[in-house]
Amino acid sequence: MCPSPGGPSKRAAYWQDLVDQWSRSGQTQASFCRERGISYGSFIWWKRQLASASVGNAAPRGSRGRGGCTTKTNSFVEVQLGPARASYEVVLARGRVLRIYGPFDSESVSQLITAVEAAC
Repeated sequence: MCPSPGGPSKRAAYWQDLVDQWSRSGQTQASFCRERGISYGSFIWWKRQLASASVGNAAPRGSRGRGGCTTKTNSFVEVQLGPARASYEVVLARGRVLRIYGPFDSESVSQLITAVEAAC
C-alpha cells in the first residue's frame, strides 16, 4: 500500500534545500559537493529532476508521485560524452582557478600553486 499523499517527499525536500544552498554559495557545483561530501552525480541528477518538476509542476521521477506511490521509468537514454572535465578544481586567491585532469603528482601541483601565487 502506498503512503498517503502530502507534498514533496522528504528526499526531494532535502535535495531542494541543497540546491538552494548551492545557488546562494557562489561555488561551483563540484566544489560545493566536495566540501559537503555529497555525490556530485546525485546532486546533478536531483538538480535536473527538481528543475523539470518545477517547470512541469510534477514530482521528480523516482520520487513520490500522485497518491504518494513511487514512480519509475524503465528506459535507456543515449549518452554522448563531451570533452573531459576537470577531476579536481583548486580555487586560488583572487579568483584564479586551477583545473586538474586525471591522475596527478601532488608535489608537482603544490609547486605549481606556489609558483602561480608568487607570480601575481
